[in-house]
Amino acid sequence: EEKKETMREEGTMEILEDKIIRQGLDLKGGMYIVLEVDLPSLITNLALNIDHPFENAVEELSEQVNVPDADFFVLFKNAVTKHNLRLPRYYHEYGANVDDIVDRLKDESDDAINRVLEILRNRVDQFGVSEPTIQKQGSSRIIVELAGIQDPERARALLQSTALLEFYLVKDGELTNSLNLKIDKLLKGKEELQELVSGGEDTSSVNAESVLSEDKTIPVSELFGDGSSEDDTSSAIVDQRLFEDR
Repeated sequence: EEKKETMREEGTMEILEDKIIRQGLDLKGGMYIVLEVDLPSLITNLALNIDHPFENAVEELSEQVNVPDADFFVLFKNAVTKHNLRLPRYYHEYGANVDDIVDRLKDESDDAINRVLEILRNRVDQFGVSEPTIQKQGSSRIIVELAGIQDPERARALLQSTALLEFYLVKDGELTNSLNLKIDKLLKGKEELQELVSGGEDTSSVNAESVLSEDKTIPVSELFGDGSSEDDTSSAIVDQRLFEDR
């Protein structure tokens, strides 16, 4: 190891590494995978408007792209002519005529494949394969060679998995913010009520007793004054507080 470090510092290690015979699938075994970009789905997703004639053209195009060495965009232009499609109706942001729109769609296709290549390289790094081969073939295919791979099933699942990122626009920001504030206020009110119920004293009985009238038997003569007979021992039950107020 010390000798290797010394050679790296001197710059001679890189020269030797370039002369190493790389062991491919024929020597180490491994996996050979051909991935194909779904171009019909790509042009469908890029279309701003979709109708039945467009769907019919794409469906027919999907059957034709399986032909070996077929140029997708040549077939696409033929399908546009056959179904009498006005491409600016579907891709008005890409141009005003068929040739300009097709050129822009080709650029989008190349960008998509380049992104896939980058994603695949990042995923392959997880397997620790020393000499992977990932290269573009034709206009829509990618070749992946993983020499000496130990877990082919996991590698296949990871390479073929789909990553999808979606963004959703909020239609009315003010309405959404208003609803969020109401929800927060409601939740806060529930929390305060829960704390009051769980932590506060039950004073319902005390308050109920405090508001009950204090009844007392008062003689009628005392209630109405001297005008009543002395022998009249009648009495009335009244609220003592009312009597005292009098």
